[in-house]
Amino acid sequence: MTFVLRSIRQALQKLAGCLVWPCRVKDTGKGLPGYTGEPIPDRTDLTATPWSSNQKLFVTYRVVCAVFTLAILIWSVPTDSNRWITFYSNWVYSTLTLHFCWSAVVCLKEYRKSHDGPSERTLYIGWVIYDMAMATNLTVSAEYWFSPWPVTIGLRSILRHGLNSLMVAVDVLLCGIPSRLNRVVYPVLHQGIYCVFVVLYWLGGFRGYDGKQYIYSFADLNTVPLQTVIIMVGNTFIVMPVFHVVVCALYRLRLKLLKKFRSKNAYEAVKRKPMQTIETEVVHGKFKEISAAQVQIECLNE
Repeated sequence: MTFVLRSIRQALQKLAGCLVWPCRVKDTGKGLPGYTGEPIPDRTDLTATPWSSNQKLFVTYRVVCAVFTLAILIWSVPTDSNRWITFYSNWVYSTLTLHFCWSAVVCLKEYRKSHDGPSERTLYIGWVIYDMAMATNLTVSAEYWFSPWPVTIGLRSILRHGLNSLMVAVDVLLCGIPSRLNRVVYPVLHQGIYCVFVVLYWLGGFRGYDGKQYIYSFADLNTVPLQTVIIMVGNTFIVMPVFHVVVCALYRLRLKLLKKFRSKNAYEAVKRKPMQTIETEVVHGKFKEISAAQVQIECLNE
């Protein structure tokens, strides 16, 4: 028993260590807090697209996505009445909206180069939100359409359980933010917090739409407690990590496509470049290019 408690404590300490990375500060000597958390990628990876040197279109894309997701989120609040906060799909779509809004602000600040741009802590927090939003949205969409329980098909369902995953895939392929397997802790944490919320909702005696003590009928701790626990644990520690791996796979696909794209552009650039030299000669052990004009002059001199 002591060993189990010690293992749980060590696991909680590691989790707490992951969570406090964005909040660690140091004194910079100028009276301002500095960031000392986990090393983050290059600033351009978190604020720009690697597909183009002109970032204006990418910033526009970020702003459009932020406005669109925010509008859908606001539209969904009255339709779910006062129980809007109880549904996990709303939690997930809120995280996606937060990601696009946060990224839009960060990209705008970096693009306009106001002062020093966004701080490293701001960039890291945006990275955490990104990790949460990508895997959770793919998970919810897959579970919504492929679950054995009946679902409602309508415009709202398509926007929040279909289009959201398409936006996730496009964003992973377009942006420069890296996806790493060891950051699976963030989507798992997101799902875990909701599971705790479901249990507290049940313990508090709150009621759902049909007046019964559950949020979802398949997660009724009164009538099917074992099924509910299996769904919660399996979804948190199996399904969510699987979709985080999918996000990482999309990231690897982006790197491969980007490599081919850059190689093709480099080849086209060389192909379009006019032929400047026709032969070389060795000077001091190094190759020296001789232009066609120089060769013609040398031939005339001879």
